[in-house]
Amino acid sequence: MTQIDRTMSLVRQAVDERISQAIAERRDEWSDAGPAAAELLDAAADLLRGGKRMRAVLAAIALTATADGARREDALSGRACAGLGAALELYQASALIHDDVIDAALTRRGLPAAHRRFANSHRGSHWLGDAEAHGRSAAILLGDLLLSAAGSELGAALAQCPQGPRAAARAAFDAMTEEVALGQYLDVRAESLPLPDEGADHAAAGRAMEEAALAVVLRKSARYSVMRPLLIGALLGGLPPRGEGARRLAELGEATGIAFQLRDDELGVFGDPAHTGKPAGDDLREGKRTVLLALAWQRCGPGGRAVLRRVLANARADAAEIAAAAAIIEECGARAAHEERIDEHAERARRALGALITAEAGLSQSAAADLASVISLLTDRSA
Repeated sequence: MTQIDRTMSLVRQAVDERISQAIAERRDEWSDAGPAAAELLDAAADLLRGGKRMRAVLAAIALTATADGARREDALSGRACAGLGAALELYQASALIHDDVIDAALTRRGLPAAHRRFANSHRGSHWLGDAEAHGRSAAILLGDLLLSAAGSELGAALAQCPQGPRAAARAAFDAMTEEVALGQYLDVRAESLPLPDEGADHAAAGRAMEEAALAVVLRKSARYSVMRPLLIGALLGGLPPRGEGARRLAELGEATGIAFQLRDDELGVFGDPAHTGKPAGDDLREGKRTVLLALAWQRCGPGGRAVLRRVLANARADAAEIAAAAAIIEECGARAAHEERIDEHAERARRALGALITAEAGLSQSAAADLASVISLLTDRSA
């Protein structure tokens, strides 16, 4: 077992146990609520059984960054890392549920999305009213419940740490949740904007589309997926918020997060659904204005743009139309250019790690090795 595998195993086991405990505590507390509480908590438990726990792992690596050896292993599976990781995973589940409602997604992690699960239950039970509306309402409420639970877990995790760094860590967590909401709206808004007219300067339009797409990547995903968990953990571990170490860690996290999301966008078009857990081409059907789409818009001709126009924001686009759009993106060189962007951001993350190691932030050798492994894991993946 490699070092990063050991780190991930310790953190995942501790976080899984804490999440299970959190759900069990609410089952006990709400035992008088009848089947309704069980319906919500069963859906939460099923969703939370999936996922790679990477935000929890990142936070734990940063929280224990100055420790080494047995002391570090004990801390990785300790109450502070477990609680902070559970808070991040509960928040992510909340955001995923709401995101799936917004996108009218069918699946999540290989299972029916929460709103589909609740709609199917309504329909199968022959309840009154509209099943789809019930499903959306129930999913929104489940997302709210998990957001609240994340706050509770964060409070418990902070209580395990010294008083001094708690405020900075709490502020970083709050900044994350607020920024994701802004990023979600930027994404929703971008999907609603009309595509450039065929008579427009398509190179310029594509560059503007790329700039707007990168703004969404930063605020909706990159910082929340990597940078914020790292900073929250590091700040809770006592890293000075305005020091060189925090600046370099933020650079590492942001660059890795961008590369991570760009890879996710590439998998959204070219990935294997058996690995990704969602249908190929859904980003195109939902009209997502990704960097990959922007690069294709800059490079393909009128015929290629016509193919893209037919599938973008078209929920009825069939597999053949999606395959044709993917072929255009590949053949015009956009996919290769997109891969270069991923490599550039991954390399920027590695340079930031090198600067962090020399910044006298007290980074242990094992934490530095874990961060190097994480950069590769998040940017070179198939799911």
